[in-house]
Amino acid sequence: METSSRRINLANGTSLHLREGGEGSSTTLLIHGWAVPGTVWDPVLERWPARAGRVLAPDLRGTGFSSKPRDGYGLEDDVADVLALIDELGLKDIAVVGHSKGGTIAQRVALERPDLVRKLVLLCPVPASGIPFDDGTLGYFRSLCGPRDCLQQLLVMTTAKAPDPALLKALVESMSSVAVESLLGGLDAFRTANFADRIGGIKAPTFIIGGEADPVLTPAMLTEFVADKIPGARFQTIPGVGHYPQIEAPDELTRLLVELTAGPTAVTTAA
Repeated sequence: METSSRRINLANGTSLHLREGGEGSSTTLLIHGWAVPGTVWDPVLERWPARAGRVLAPDLRGTGFSSKPRDGYGLEDDVADVLALIDELGLKDIAVVGHSKGGTIAQRVALERPDLVRKLVLLCPVPASGIPFDDGTLGYFRSLCGPRDCLQQLLVMTTAKAPDPALLKALVESMSSVAVESLLGGLDAFRTANFADRIGGIKAPTFIIGGEADPVLTPAMLTEFVADKIPGARFQTIPGVGHYPQIEAPDELTRLLVELTAGPTAVTTAA
């Protein structure tokens, strides 16, 4: 599918770079996670059927071609930006897809704007209760925040299926656009998320996709801390895949996302 890009100036003063494509009455918003820009969705955008609906993939603040302020990298800041983007574009009846930290943001968006979210798809999502790293693990992740070879190491250690070398190289190149303030602030934001007591109030039909071999957010963790907490949520895994299905299994992931986000009602096929 062909895509175009533009810069969206938000009412809160932030500017977000947006990739978009597709056509039709339905809209799907793809929210990326920590340490990557919206280019993590490029393999999905390339495979998205043009007539499967409109699809949008912003770079969050501090990443890609979006604004890079010196501060403002808390979870609340990202949520506010995504809500402002939705309002600026006049989006309604949308399917929101969030990956990793983007899954945490997506859960908050579904809680804040239940009137607009038609479906919620959480891909390897960080739970609303965060990930409480011990000091050693936190220090290790902080040490990866910066140099390109460290960012590549982050991808390699969290994937289970070897990505296409070209996809891996392209994603690593784009990761160098992420501001260090975003890396450090985003790490703190997703690990200290603390709204687990609210996600029982999510109204949108919710689908959770995990990597069967994800070393960071295992299927057991996603079941206990996400799927079991959201009423009616359905959970399935992609076999042999780790934390980045976009580059490990882009064909399978895209087919699944098109199925789950299509139409106005919940999918009824077996997980």
